[in-house]
Amino acid sequence: MKLICEKYQLQEALNLVGRTVSSRTTLPILECILFIAEDGVGITLCANDMEMSITTTPIPADISVSGSVALNAKLFSEIIRKMPGDYIDIETDEKLITICKSGQAKLEISGLPAEEFPAIPQEEMERASDGYNIKAVTLKDMIKQTIFSVSLDPSKAVLTGELLEIAENTLRVVAVDMFRISYRSINLEGDCPDNSAVVPAKALNELSRAISGDNEEEITFSFTEKRAIFSTSHFTLSARLLEGDFIRYNQIFSKDFTTMMVVNRQQLLGSLERSVLVAMENRQISITLDIKDDQLIITSKSEKGHTYDEIPCETDGTDMTIYFNPRYLLDALKAIEEESIVLKFNTSRSPCTIESLTGETITQYKYLIVPLRGPA
Repeated sequence: MKLICEKYQLQEALNLVGRTVSSRTTLPILECILFIAEDGVGITLCANDMEMSITTTPIPADISVSGSVALNAKLFSEIIRKMPGDYIDIETDEKLITICKSGQAKLEISGLPAEEFPAIPQEEMERASDGYNIKAVTLKDMIKQTIFSVSLDPSKAVLTGELLEIAENTLRVVAVDMFRISYRSINLEGDCPDNSAVVPAKALNELSRAISGDNEEEITFSFTEKRAIFSTSHFTLSARLLEGDFIRYNQIFSKDFTTMMVVNRQQLLGSLERSVLVAMENRQISITLDIKDDQLIITSKSEKGHTYDEIPCETDGTDMTIYFNPRYLLDALKAIEEESIVLKFNTSRSPCTIESLTGETITQYKYLIVPLRGPA
């Protein structure tokens, strides 16, 4: 293998695949990225930790001899990063010694046979161009606005991922951790067949990081029996699906309520942020919401102090006192962009639902939060 490529483009590609490289493995090949150089095509990089893989689209290079080699991801990335020039000569000999030269600098790294690198099923690459299309930044936002509700309990494996559900030409992204539900949806264009899959949170986090801020970038995603495939003009990410029955979240969202409150999101957010100041290290802190006469009174108390806040709201229904973990409310409020929001309550021990006031957001949202038990 012999080629010349631009340092910046290679470095960007290494940064893209590098986060997928396995950091805890006894197999040296899983610490590598697969480097493929093909004349007339370009350089393709791939990382695979057996649960998730990411492959770059080819980057331009002047390739005089095609070839492939597996190179230690961390070391190779550092070598490229520290090279002095704008262009890099890369050559691999018959013993898989890879020589990198730029300016007067020359570094060597020992490679492993490309044949040892875990192969990505060809079926996945063929399916990557088929499926559902959406703006990449929209999917990125939907993940960001729900991923915090994914369960961290490995005993409930299916809840450590997010449900991606396509029904009635609508994409729904749902996360559940038994204390709350985060839901986002958006209409898809065209005639989209119904489908669903549960994708691990780790893969979705990496997908979100990999998506650029280009508002025009599109992403295509599809599901095989065991994997989800996401493809943009820069990369293809494949992830093994989680098995099991996801919670029937629609049955948990109740349309019944006895109290409805419309409140300014920023005012409520600020009040909640003040309420947690007295319990910086106490993750069990609870806050009290007293809803009465178009006023919302928020109080919290711990060994370190006490807070009291009062903000205006519009209420409809019975007065209510209800207790929450403020961090669950904060996560939801930070994920919403609207100025005013609706909170719906049924009883002091029933979940609270947060919804849009106007229903005109690009992605529709719903958040459900289970309250805490109040004092006996």
